[in-house]
Amino acid sequence: MKLGRILIVDDNKGVCSLLKEIFTMEGHYAKTCNEIEKVHEKLENFQPDLSIFDIHIGKCDVLEFSKSLKRLYPQMEIIFMSADDPDECFKGQKFIKKPFDIFKVMKYINKILNDRLAV
Repeated sequence: MKLGRILIVDDNKGVCSLLKEIFTMEGHYAKTCNEIEKVHEKLENFQPDLSIFDIHIGKCDVLEFSKSLKRLYPQMEIIFMSADDPDECFKGQKFIKKPFDIFKVMKYINKILNDRLAV
């Protein structure tokens, strides 16, 4: 398994703590961000391989925000997360539906990282 750096962006601190703990237990480096306004700072300092964004954080359009991030950090994989069913605009995007099965999420994330970080 390839280990990676994962940034979890969600205003729900419980979700962030749970995912960070699980990813860390797997050996990944994980950080959290509870405010969309602080994402750029976290990205610059941490440079994650993969970021998970709750689609309802802050007052911005997370899909458009993620597109601008992808231009700045093309190597970073972006996954969206929500308790709502994804809107049409999220079709084709990697997506985690809340509530989630933590074992399925780990398998999903590990597969993405293995594919992404394969040499």
